[in-house]
Amino acid sequence: MSDLYIHCTAKLAKAMKVKLSPAPDAEKVDPLNCWYANVLKIGLPLDIVLYTHATTYYSLVHPFDHRDPACYTLDVFAQRFNEKLSRPIEIAYEYKFCKTASRKVLGCMNELAFGLEMRARDMWARGEGIELEELEGWLNRGLIAGVHPIDEFEKLVQSSNNKAPYLRVVQ
Repeated sequence: MSDLYIHCTAKLAKAMKVKLSPAPDAEKVDPLNCWYANVLKIGLPLDIVLYTHATTYYSLVHPFDHRDPACYTLDVFAQRFNEKLSRPIEIAYEYKFCKTASRKVLGCMNELAFGLEMRARDMWARGEGIELEELEGWLNRGLIAGVHPIDEFEKLVQSSNNKAPYLRVVQ
């Protein structure tokens, strides 16, 4: 079981009824397993959770129901995360809820949330319904903090797939 660090905003922690621990030392955490999360009320019939990767700003979004237990919401996230990494869905995670530690990531998430809300309202006004996958793709192809999140995330995944710490060259 792998540790998945979710840096929750106070609003999401309260909605999911989870207690936050202090943020871990970033150097001791697998960079792929460090995410920030916030619940967004976008003025429509649903709330969504915005998960943003701590270093690449790659984002995943999905509906959020306050009545669902935290483990359900996070299991949906973990399944989608495993799909993005081409890992088997069965890989389980130990969720570590911690306080937000980076104002830069939170600032980027606020910018993403604003764009997401405007795009979702536009979809709703045109009568299209809200397609979260389309919104997610739009967010990740855009420019945030000077990078394209999808490109940065793919680079990180490639570099992490090339590492095999259990293999060692012996002469």
